[in-house]
Amino acid sequence: MLDLQNKRKLLRSQELKTAQTIAAQVIEKPKLSVWMILIPIVFIYYFYSFHRYSTGRKDFVKSFIKTRSLILDEAYTFIESGEKPDFLVLAQEDNVPENAVGAYKNWAQVLFEHYVKLLGSEGDSYPSLVKARYKEQGTYLLILDQINKAESLFYKALRKNLKDSVDDVAEMIKKIEESLGRLRREEARLVFTS
Repeated sequence: MLDLQNKRKLLRSQELKTAQTIAAQVIEKPKLSVWMILIPIVFIYYFYSFHRYSTGRKDFVKSFIKTRSLILDEAYTFIESGEKPDFLVLAQEDNVPENAVGAYKNWAQVLFEHYVKLLGSEGDSYPSLVKARYKEQGTYLLILDQINKAESLFYKALRKNLKDSVDDVAEMIKKIEESLGRLRREEARLVFTS
């Protein structure tokens, strides 16, 4: 069985895999055609676009996992010391706009409770932690649905602040939410069929 520190590493690793999968589904990779290879200036443009794509994916993953890491660390601290997190302080650390703080706190609370449950479970892999805590796929899907709904409300609150500064923010958030929903359902299926 894993100790608490290794469980935290395992959960962080799982979140990182999720972030990388979502980035691959949300950020479109530039396509290389035969003509691009034959025309040097177009080929240079392709490499410029590919570099932006690679950088964009890395930045997306880093941003996507930042809040989850903060909340996971708070769950770890709670189990170690009993110290409850102050989600307002986390919102400030995460630079959450004032109009989205309530939705952030709700999402952070749901995610925090999920992490506490998994960190308190016995197992040596992510699937074994999930199975030990949630026992059956339906129960696990319920918590994933709660996380999805809370996260969706947070994104909805953020949209108001991002409309003017980010092109196609509504479409991007919709892609993220759809990808997360599919990915989490597939994760639940895999965990409970393995």
